[in-house]
Amino acid sequence: MRLSVISVLALAPLLSGCLSVLPEPATPDALYRVEAAQKFDGLSEHLIVREPEAPRLIAGQGMVSESADGGLRLVPSVEWSGSATRQIQLAMIDSFQVGDAGNALLPEMGVSAAFELGSQLKTLSLRGNTARCVMTLSLVTTGDRQLVALTEVSASKTAGSDRNRDRATALREAASDCAAQAAQFAISSMPSAD
Repeated sequence: MRLSVISVLALAPLLSGCLSVLPEPATPDALYRVEAAQKFDGLSEHLIVREPEAPRLIAGQGMVSESADGGLRLVPSVEWSGSATRQIQLAMIDSFQVGDAGNALLPEMGVSAAFELGSQLKTLSLRGNTARCVMTLSLVTTGDRQLVALTEVSASKTAGSDRNRDRATALREAASDCAAQAAQFAISSMPSAD
């Protein structure tokens, strides 16, 4: 028993030395967030805004670049400040003025709403210096789950240079534009209050 305790104590400094050789995770040079590009008038009814569905790679914190052959890779040194899908959801909500008749709300708030805005983020990536965002949007009634309207919106922005920061800014602007178009779709598709 005494020999095994001495052996463990003798090996402890060696084990701690092994742990220190692991590489440190890379820290991005800049973090970006999607913001509401416009403010629209309040809604006629309450609207639940769901987080967009998306493939895991583009839904996360990394910014994605697509090569000419369709290969995807993460853009080094720049990231979203949180998950891309959650940021787009919050930008959609922030696109609306807070109104008396209706407001855009997160599902987790637990508020009843007449309508729900769902979305699928199909593309949020860079191809060279061009940033693209494509979303499919659906507006449904929450009571009977009837489809009110369905559309696809898209936005593209061109970066001013090959620098990753400029490319990230273009991607942020494309995502913000998609969020604004989603808000505009909801306003135009919801029946007006009588």
